[in-house]
Amino acid sequence: MIKTSSLRRAQDLCPPDRVRRLAVLVALAALPPLQAHAADAPWPDKTVTLVMPFAAGGMGDTLARLVGEHLAREWKQTVVIDNRAGAGGMIGNQAVARAAPDGYTLLMSISQLVQAPALGMKVPYDVQKDLVPLVRVAGALSIFATTDPAIKSLKDYVALAQANAAKYPYGTYGAGTSSHIYAEVFNAQHKIKATQIPYKGAAPLLNDMLGGQVTVAFTDLATTLPHIRSGKVRVFAVTGPRRSAALPDVPTFAEQGAADMDVVGWYGMFAPAKTPKDVVDKIRATLDRVIRLPEVQAKLAGFGLEPASGPPEDFAKRIEGDLAYWRRVVTDNRITTE
Repeated sequence: MIKTSSLRRAQDLCPPDRVRRLAVLVALAALPPLQAHAADAPWPDKTVTLVMPFAAGGMGDTLARLVGEHLAREWKQTVVIDNRAGAGGMIGNQAVARAAPDGYTLLMSISQLVQAPALGMKVPYDVQKDLVPLVRVAGALSIFATTDPAIKSLKDYVALAQANAAKYPYGTYGAGTSSHIYAEVFNAQHKIKATQIPYKGAAPLLNDMLGGQVTVAFTDLATTLPHIRSGKVRVFAVTGPRRSAALPDVPTFAEQGAADMDVVGWYGMFAPAKTPKDVVDKIRATLDRVIRLPEVQAKLAGFGLEPASGPPEDFAKRIEGDLAYWRRVVTDNRITTE
């Protein structure tokens, strides 16, 4: 408490106007910095764009729309899905890596983010420096699929393609993706010199399979599953350390003697580097909550995907491990993009 006598002495020393000015300065100095108020500002307060770097109609697009719908409900803001297909996903990945780091442009991408650099491809971004891992949404299996009636097993494909590789070009959903690497690993191990036909996503690849333009593909289980169940496409092997719950009768590649076909790919979400930590934390918390919703978990399982597990922070460690793994696989199997 300030005593009256002290206050009078202060007034004698300083004119009233100056006292008032000093009081205002003291009050302003006591206020928190403007940055603190900015950090407390509501987020998001406008439309959020979720970039999917593959064509509409594939499982990545379906998953982006599923997650985007729930994010819109949670945030009470519009979430726009922006399909930016091309270059094996690199066009869309780059768009987010170069976006403003404000949390309003996010990325739903796939394992290709770490596989393309492992292949030595010229990638216009650094996945570990230009993007912030948010959450691994789901694990994704790759498959060997065909519409060719002459192929009745994986062993049949090997024999036929070894005898006449030119007759069995294989489709993938993009250079530098899981489908491309796994195809090259398998073909290298079995001395098959077939030609890759890369597509801008699994959906256009599947359309050409159903149309007869390509009859063999190393592609993803989730996009192909409805057509496997209808009998239009047959599958003879799945990647991963164990069989898929969606196709329990289909053996893994490992069960059929193929090595380096057991790592599960993923769908994951990212933000541009330098996005404020408080915004990153809000996005992670919301994503983690959405992915754990029973209805979302059920849909992921129905798609043939493996719902993600573990805390969101583990995703960064997964990316680091995957980079080392894919570099080793590419080197051991002498895989190139040429």
